[in-house]
Amino acid sequence: MTNNDGALDSLFHAWQWETDNGRDPTPAEICAARPDLVPALERRIAALRKMAELLVPMSDPTADTAVYGDPPAADESAPALPGYGPLEKIGHGGMGFVYKARNLALDRVEAIKTVRPGDFAGPRELARFQFEAEAAARLAHPNVVTVYGVGEAGGRPYLAMRWVDGTSLAARPPDPPRATAVLVAKVARAVHFAHEQGILHRDIKPGNILVDAAGEPFVADFGIARRLDPSATQTGQCNPVGTPAYMAPEQARCEPRLTVAADVWAVGAVLYERLTGRPPFGTDNPWAIFRRLQTETPTPPRELNPALDRDLEAVCMKCLEKDAADRYAGADELAADLERFARGEPVAARPPGFWDWVRQLARTRPEPHPHYSWPVTAWFGLVTLVVNGAVLGLIEAGGSAAAAWAVHVAAAAVLSLILWWYMLRRFRQLPPTERHSLIIGFGGIVGLVAVTIGYVPVSADAPARIILDTYPAQLVVAGFGTFVLGSTNWSRFFPIGLALIALVPFAVWYPQAGPYLYGVAAAALMWYWTYAKAVWFRGPVPG
Repeated sequence: MTNNDGALDSLFHAWQWETDNGRDPTPAEICAARPDLVPALERRIAALRKMAELLVPMSDPTADTAVYGDPPAADESAPALPGYGPLEKIGHGGMGFVYKARNLALDRVEAIKTVRPGDFAGPRELARFQFEAEAAARLAHPNVVTVYGVGEAGGRPYLAMRWVDGTSLAARPPDPPRATAVLVAKVARAVHFAHEQGILHRDIKPGNILVDAAGEPFVADFGIARRLDPSATQTGQCNPVGTPAYMAPEQARCEPRLTVAADVWAVGAVLYERLTGRPPFGTDNPWAIFRRLQTETPTPPRELNPALDRDLEAVCMKCLEKDAADRYAGADELAADLERFARGEPVAARPPGFWDWVRQLARTRPEPHPHYSWPVTAWFGLVTLVVNGAVLGLIEAGGSAAAAWAVHVAAAAVLSLILWWYMLRRFRQLPPTERHSLIIGFGGIVGLVAVTIGYVPVSADAPARIILDTYPAQLVVAGFGTFVLGSTNWSRFFPIGLALIALVPFAVWYPQAGPYLYGVAAAALMWYWTYAKAVWFRGPVPG
């Protein structure tokens, strides 16, 4: 992910957060600190709104394909096709109807797909229909529905395809895990073959996988497929297509350069549903699914079906990685892993290990921060420098431990007041990461007070230099708190937290350097975080 991608994600989440709270800011307002990202944010918001427009009327996010345009009329009469017997309607999709009919010359039952009639069959629909015909005709694969021919009747083009005497995978009862692996592996092989021909399906789902009486799967419906084009760029308004429950995150965001990874995700989503009984993000409102796609990780299949083998779970979850680069490089690799599992061999995918955990944590990025957030760390940095300068002054002047104790307690009170003024009184409006920061900040203040009480006597006779003994513990508290922020807020805090803890031996060996080490390091950290929040992760102000 590039810096611009990360900044755009933060700005997009800021806009979502604002709209969730009843406001409607313009992209220009959200991008005040990054005006160069206004066009990109406008495109993403337009895609989101188009997705909402398409999905809200749907009662089942697993059933229909969301495409740009109006749905076909349910009561449209079947056309009369020369050479075919009466047409029996068996279903419809976003582009038209599917019928069952007998080819009279060949005495063969075929599936007939027609485009929508009349004004609904605009240039966009006809172009898609033409591409589907061309794509399907090129895909001579045993697990892809065969196209026998194309034609036109009554001004409506149609496709004549193989009739699969069976049912869709959506209507098929669950299979044992190994049988599921074999079936989905065949689907993945068919999808990979399409990729080799330069075709991206974009709508792999159980309803588009037909299974015959012998249990053989067939990939169908290339109605919204498109050519794999690495040079594609977004022009104009984006019209997202696909089925929400099986869409890859990048497809839901309407990214122009979709790769084979989008279909790998969809095949993985089909596998997930066959193993658990539900799609990766459930069957709630499609809008909720779209939001979860960007922010959540699917529940591990074994939590829903404890009897599953860990290897099969690992294969499934590798397909559903948020980052496309972390999925299988191709559907053929997915198929190979499923075939290995079916043979009882070790799979290439594996449950996440330590380095996978480290890699995922390294991508942690904060929520967009409200404008009132960055002053907190700016003030914290200033107070830290002033307090440690005061401690050094007391020591040089031969002050008492009681005075040093008072300086630390006063600092704790001032820091608490800053947190209350800027954050605690707005707690309900805080983004989740800021709530974590607030709690960790208060924990650090409590640690400062506890260390001071434990090490420094409230005595006018004891020298102020006793407070130097607190600095190793202060560095541990600050370092640990910063390290924890790495997992809840920003991954850069991991090395920073470890660096603070690494200063502990120096504070022990050279006590006089403690205030310098802690004061400069902590202030630098606070101001670095201030700059990041004010410039990189800037967000709007809640009311």
